[in-house]
Amino acid sequence: MKTRNLILLLLALAGLSGCRYLLPESPYFNVHEIEFLFPESSERWLYFYGDPMTVVLEGQALVLEPRRSAPSPWAVPDALWVNGMPLWREVLPPAAPQVKALYDPYSEAFRIVSETRLRSSWYHDGEHWYRLTQELAADTTAVVRPTREELKLAFLNAGELRVVRSELRARAHGQPFVLFERARPLHPPYRFEPRPWLYLTSSLRVQKEIPKVEIPIRSWRVVKAGNYAAYRDREPYALLACSRQGIAELWALAFGNQLPRPAPPEVAPGHCLAGFFWGLKPTGGYRVEVRSGKVEGGLAEFTLELKAPPPGALTTQALTSPYLILELFRPVEEVRFYDLEGQLLARAFAR
Repeated sequence: MKTRNLILLLLALAGLSGCRYLLPESPYFNVHEIEFLFPESSERWLYFYGDPMTVVLEGQALVLEPRRSAPSPWAVPDALWVNGMPLWREVLPPAAPQVKALYDPYSEAFRIVSETRLRSSWYHDGEHWYRLTQELAADTTAVVRPTREELKLAFLNAGELRVVRSELRARAHGQPFVLFERARPLHPPYRFEPRPWLYLTSSLRVQKEIPKVEIPIRSWRVVKAGNYAAYRDREPYALLACSRQGIAELWALAFGNQLPRPAPPEVAPGHCLAGFFWGLKPTGGYRVEVRSGKVEGGLAEFTLELKAPPPGALTTQALTSPYLILELFRPVEEVRFYDLEGQLLARAFAR
């Protein structure tokens, strides 16, 4: 059984460190608690593992017996049934959230505001899971973009995770929601007689309503910058690539004279690549740097600093072609590049 194997591994590691522990004496039982904190209620689900036996929870006898053949959406392999049911469940009044998520549909970013420490946070769009954060400290605000990833929760085995995913989807009725994995449970552990050998708790806060707000977030990043583009004209040139064909054209213009040619980056749907090519230069030592940029509506504007080698500098005595490639985190229709004096260097429309 997975739980027993985990115990054996932990005890073996402890033994290697010089400590001496005893294995659980039979009969024994373990408790895995899933604490659901829904907006409408708090629920505590208990799964039992170990040997068939009778235990007492706050004066109530719980008969733990081997898994039954009766089908149940809440049944977990290896878990004991309790009083004829696949789990023990208590429903309580709702609790204060202590954590919330806000969403900006324009930038596709989430702001996570948490008063309590989190192990992770997740977003479900009605079909797929996305990770929002890793561990966050208490009293923290984080601005993040979702990353497609299958749901992972600490302490839950595969069967429990399957039940949790199914239950959350059923209660959401196809609507998006955010799931927070709290580092500490809200409720204290139950008191059993006899005491369980192992008691694990996963505390899960569910947010069904996600307010929409504007979240300031950087809307671009530098992908590549260099001096040896395949662009051979002397005048500055810009290219805005928002399609697969456009990205291939931009990449060939930047790296067409390199063998092997580097692979283009993975560009998320709705993102664009903007390229600026300064033009052919007689020596090395030229480079392009971004001093400021903004993306508003369908227009992206960048101010560039064009740096030439100082007089007498040692430079490569060969033709160079400085370039800069940016990723824009939203669809745009036009890009414009300016120098430090505000003079237009080059512009391009989406292709």
